[in-house]
Amino acid sequence: MKDKEILEQREKEYGDATESFTRISKFWGEYLGVEIKPHEVAIMMTLLKVSRSKTSKGETLSDTYSDGRNYLTLAEELDI
Repeated sequence: MKDKEILEQREKEYGDATESFTRISKFWGEYLGVEIKPHEVAIMMTLLKVSRSKTSKGETLSDTYSDGRNYLTLAEELDI
């Protein structure tokens, strides 16, 4: 599945990325006591995928890379 198709599928499954990442940024910000912006959520999720790439193998590694690219695409779109 191509990255664009994955993003479209995720939107159907989880809803609008802007709404989701805004909600997550508020939760994380409250928990940590700092302001976190929606695009920073996407960057931190990318870093999670970078960490997972250390131990991922085969198809899981391919999915990890794809997810990382998609999180960076969302970071760019959300950085307003």
